[in-house]
Amino acid sequence: MQGTSAVGSRSSLSGRGRCGPARAARALLWILLLGASGAALACGLHRGGSPAANRDLHGPPDVAHYIARLESAERLEELDPEGVVQSLQLPPDAVVADIGSGPGVLSLPLARHLSRGLVYAVDVEPRQLDALRARATAAGIHNIVPVLASYSDPFLPPHGVDLILIADTYHHLDQRVAYLRGLLDDLAAGGRLAILEYKPGDLPMGPPASHKLSHEVHYAELRAAGFERVQRIGTHRYHDFEIWRPGGTAARH
Repeated sequence: MQGTSAVGSRSSLSGRGRCGPARAARALLWILLLGASGAALACGLHRGGSPAANRDLHGPPDVAHYIARLESAERLEELDPEGVVQSLQLPPDAVVADIGSGPGVLSLPLARHLSRGLVYAVDVEPRQLDALRARATAAGIHNIVPVLASYSDPFLPPHGVDLILIADTYHHLDQRVAYLRGLLDDLAAGGRLAILEYKPGDLPMGPPASHKLSHEVHYAELRAAGFERVQRIGTHRYHDFEIWRPGGTAARH
């Protein structure tokens, strides 16, 4: 599958350990690399100057309209970003990856909570990351690293992430089992995977039922990738909120 970034690969950077001078230097290097590689893409234009299509192949073509939907009052009320952050029970120095971050609905409150930590905000669409960057700058938040990902790789530091959050994005992933197996290499020792996904079936909000996965398929994929479920968090009306960790039969050590 074609990628959307030349930033690096799973083996290109190391992120083991808590935030300190070495980690701060790595984060700064990553920001510089992202800026260099993503500058031409971030404007969201084709070579001829016409608007580019949404690089999220499963999202609507109008990115500005999509961002407005993601930040709508109705969605925020259901998603409850502050409640999600509290439920994750993260120490203030944790390193978190928000895969499918969009304009930062969850990345921003995560970064506020992680006073000594770091958030990798991962998305395949440059204009989503532009929106996130603008919001973080306006809010004076400096511990978010926007990451322009490919469809098959989030470009996270190997063994450097304490928690990976996938919110309303699981059904957008292609080759999900392979993608999830790759996340095993990104998690630090004791790391967790949190998935917040609209419940199957027809709901008053969220994607149509035909775009969603059954619980049976969803769970089978995660277990095939090497994860086991450790917690169900019953805080949302229309979302399943679950915590997984490496430990299934396909887990790599």
